Amino acid sequence: MKKILTLILFISGIWTIVLAQQDPMYSQYVFNGLIINPAYAGTRDVLCASVLYRDQWVNIPGAPKTGILSIDAPVKNKNVGVGLTVEFDKIGVTSHTAFNGIYSYRLRFAQSSLVFGLQAGLGFSNSNFSSVQYTDGTRNDIAFQNNFHDVLPNFGFGLYYFSNRFYAGFSIPQIAGYAIQNALYHKTESAYLDLANHYFINTGYLFDLSPDIKAKPSILLKYVRGAPVEMDLNGIVWFYDLIAAGVSYRSLASLDFILQVKASPQISIGYAYEYATTKLNTFSSGSHEIMLQYFFDFSHSKIVTPRYF
Repeated sequence: MKKILTLILFISGIWTIVLAQQDPMYSQYVFNGLIINPAYAGTRDVLCASVLYRDQWVNIPGAPKTGILSIDAPVKNKNVGVGLTVEFDKIGVTSHTAFNGIYSYRLRFAQSSLVFGLQAGLGFSNSNFSSVQYTDGTRNDIAFQNNFHDVLPNFGFGLYYFSNRFYAGFSIPQIAGYAIQNALYHKTESAYLDLANHYFINTGYLFDLSPDIKAKPSILLKYVRGAPVEMDLNGIVWFYDLIAAGVSYRSLASLDFILQVKASPQISIGYAYEYATTKLNTFSSGSHEIMLQYFFDFSHSKIVTPRYF
């Protein structure tokens, strides 16, 4: 039991500094770029509502459980997109909930577009240290006698360039962490939020393997202060515009198997299984993601063209 408690505290990030409001990472961002880049809002020219749930490191007590709801759409007759994300993340006794509104503006060229995106919202962080259970029945550790609750604003920025075949993006979903932290907290306090900027760069290309089969290789680079640069190598193959299957390799972390099925022109169902390539695979049977997407075209009441990115 003592080893389990230690593991929970480790993955919760419970030290003198509270490490909270760090961006969760998903596997199925390859089907919904809004998860990592606010400039993606409205670029599919349809209303898209998506719900994703991630159960990470199954069998490890206190492991992360994350959910995100995203909605985005273009503004009719304008080069504007709007969106909303609601995200919940729980790790051990620490949880975080965030609400973000999104605005994007598209510059259209002859055969491509460049989109600028902004997001703003609030994050609610809670660490229920007092709920930690002691095996000997005592409560002598002062670090777990007080709970931590706080609310902080969040701002993000993104760029997204795309054509029918190619896309590239850059985003910083949280760009004001240090400024807000320094304004509201003092390093001498026993607990505070250590907010870190997350940087994302991604690109991909769509190939025709045959009239009915398409391949979309892509890459995502991620950087956050205090961690090595991480890279995702993704390979997705579309069959008859109905089924997408692929593999993703996340450096220093995992191998992912991804599947998406179009149940109807408006509904897509996705699943991802993540196998840890680190020593975590000794304790966990892997991670699971389930995603449901709904698309609605305002002008034709159906999807006119398939959405590959």
